[in-house]
Amino acid sequence: MRTRALARLVPLAAVAAVALAGCAAAQDAQGPGPSGSSDTPLVVAYSNPLNTLDPIHTDYNQTNTIVDATYDTLVTYDANNQLTGSLATQFTLAPDARSVAVTLRDGVTFHDGSTLTADDVAYTFDRYKKVGVGIASYLSDYASTTVTDPTHLTITLTREDGLFPATLSKLYILEKALVEKNAGTDNGQTWLQSHDAGSGPYAITTGTGDVVAQRFAGYWAFDAKRPSKYTFRRIDESPTKRDELKAGNLDIALALQSPDAAALNGVNGVSVADLKVPNGAYMFMNTSSGPTANVAVRKALQLAYDYSGGLDQIRGGKGTVENGPLPQTMPCLTTAPAFSQNLDQAKQILAQAGLTDLHLTMRFQPAITDQAREATLFQSDLRKIGVTLDLQPIAFADYLTTLGNPATIPQLMLLQDTAALPDPGVYLTRAYDSKSTGTNRAAYKNPQVDALLDQAATSTDTAARCGMYQQAQNLINADAPSVSMYTLTAPVGYRTGLTGITASQTVYPLSLKGVRVA
Repeated sequence: MRTRALARLVPLAAVAAVALAGCAAAQDAQGPGPSGSSDTPLVVAYSNPLNTLDPIHTDYNQTNTIVDATYDTLVTYDANNQLTGSLATQFTLAPDARSVAVTLRDGVTFHDGSTLTADDVAYTFDRYKKVGVGIASYLSDYASTTVTDPTHLTITLTREDGLFPATLSKLYILEKALVEKNAGTDNGQTWLQSHDAGSGPYAITTGTGDVVAQRFAGYWAFDAKRPSKYTFRRIDESPTKRDELKAGNLDIALALQSPDAAALNGVNGVSVADLKVPNGAYMFMNTSSGPTANVAVRKALQLAYDYSGGLDQIRGGKGTVENGPLPQTMPCLTTAPAFSQNLDQAKQILAQAGLTDLHLTMRFQPAITDQAREATLFQSDLRKIGVTLDLQPIAFADYLTTLGNPATIPQLMLLQDTAALPDPGVYLTRAYDSKSTGTNRAAYKNPQVDALLDQAATSTDTAARCGMYQQAQNLINADAPSVSMYTLTAPVGYRTGLTGITASQTVYPLSLKGVRVA
C-alpha cells in the first residue's frame, strides 16, 4: 500500500513516556478514475470454520482475514515494524503510562455513510470489555474512554501499561449507532455474525456461505487498483487449494502445506510467496501436572526432537530453527544457540532423574499434513530415548476449551503459534505470564519471569526493556515449557500479476488491504 507519511513514529519499544505522535498514511486517497480502475474480483481460500464476522473474534485467523479488509484500527504497523497511525493521526502515551490521548482522522465514513467519531471508538472498547471474549483480552487494563469532541478522546487504564498502544492495532472500530440498532439481547453478536459495521476498504454484501465483500467507494484511503470484490471460500484441504489455484478457480490460497506449495512452483500463471511472519511451530507441555510437570522430563523431550531434520524434510527448509520462546522474526531475541537434537544427553537426564518406562500423550491436528508428519517424527525420536508417545487427534476449537484450566491442558500439544503483533513483551506476557489464563498454553509459572515482564511493561528505556525480555527468555529456556521447533515462513499461492502479497505483522499471513491488481 503506497503511503504518504505525515510524521514518523518511534519504535514501540520506546513508547512509555514519549509522544507516539502519529502519522497515518494518506494511502492513495484519490477517488476512482475512468482509467486504471480495477474491475477484477478475486477469490480467496481460507481454512477452518468461519463462525462469525464479529471483530471481537479476530483471535481466529479466518475471522481476522475478512474483518481486516472491512474494518480499521486506530493504529497499525508499517513494513519496518514501526507503530503508525491509521484512524488515529496522533496517539500519545502519558508519562505515567496510564492513559493514551488520541486524535482521529477527519472525514472517515462507515459503509452506510455515517461519520466515524470518538463516540464510536469509546463504544467499541466498552462493548469489547463488556462482552469479554476474544480480543477483549487485550483490554484487561482498560478502564474507560473520555470523549472531548468528535475527533479527540483519552483512553484511561487501570494501571501502568506501556504495551497498550501496541494492542490498539488489534482493536477494530465499529459503528456505534448501527450496532446498537441491531444489539438484540447479546450486544450485537448475533447480527455481527453475518454483517459488518466497519469503515474499511471493503463492505460485506453476503455474510453467509461464501462471504462476499465489495470495494467501498467512500473509503478514506480509496485506491482504484484494489480488487473490485473479494469472495472468501472455505477450503480446509491444502491439496484442494493447490488444484483449484492451478485450475484458475482461486486467486489467493492461504495456509498451504509445504508439499502443495512446492508443487505450484513453475505452474503457469501461479506464483508462490514464502512470507516471513512471526509464526512458530511448538510442542507445548503441561508444566503444572502429570509427568511433564517434571522439568527433567521436559528437558529430555526438548533434546530428543530432530529440529534440522523436521525443518528440512517436512517443512522444505522454509524457516529457521528457534533458540527460545520467541519467533525468530521478533526483536529482542535471546542470544542462546539454536536448539538441536542430543539423544545421549536426553537419555542421561532421564537416567539421572530415575525415570524409566515413561509413557506420554500428545494431541495434534491430523488434518494439517505437516503437523501429522512432525508428530510421527517426534514419536520416533522419543522411542530412541525409551519414551513411548501416544498420538491423539484434536480439533483446534476443542483444544482452546482446555486452556481455561491448567488441569485440562494436554500433556503435550503440537501446534503453530503466531504472534498477534510484533512486540516481544505482548507475546511473552500472553504466552508465559502466569496471570494469562487462556493464552498460557503450558500453564507456565515462574515468579521471576512474571516480575521481569511486569517491570518491562512500565519501563521507558528501550535497551532496558530488551534486556528484561532476554532475561525472561533465558529463564523460560531453563524451565523448558515447550519444544520450540522452528519459525516458519507462510507459503501463499496466488495468481501471477497480483502485487502486495507481503507479510503482515497483525494479520496472518497477509493483509488483503494491501493487495493490488496490476
